[in-house]
Amino acid sequence: MKKFVILAHGAMDHTPEFQRAHQAWWASMQGHVIDSGNPLVNGRNATKDGQVTAIAERDEPALGYSIIEADTLEGALSLLEGCPMDMWVYEAVPM
Repeated sequence: MKKFVILAHGAMDHTPEFQRAHQAWWASMQGHVIDSGNPLVNGRNATKDGQVTAIAERDEPALGYSIIEADTLEGALSLLEGCPMDMWVYEAVPM
């Protein structure tokens, strides 16, 4: 199995409908979760030349992460079906 980092980003809906949809989606993929992750706050962009700036909401910051496992990228993407928020998916390549 390969590892994939999923990053929630964009606007977060806090309605009861969103909460139910999120809970149902999260329950559907529990067999693939390696690390349930955490919310992400207070983001900063640190450039190679030492500039540090806050990541603004208009920049569509990452909101939280989890690490999942799947055989392929397509398999990881299929686990996101029914997810009520936007996600970025990255394969974590072993070094």
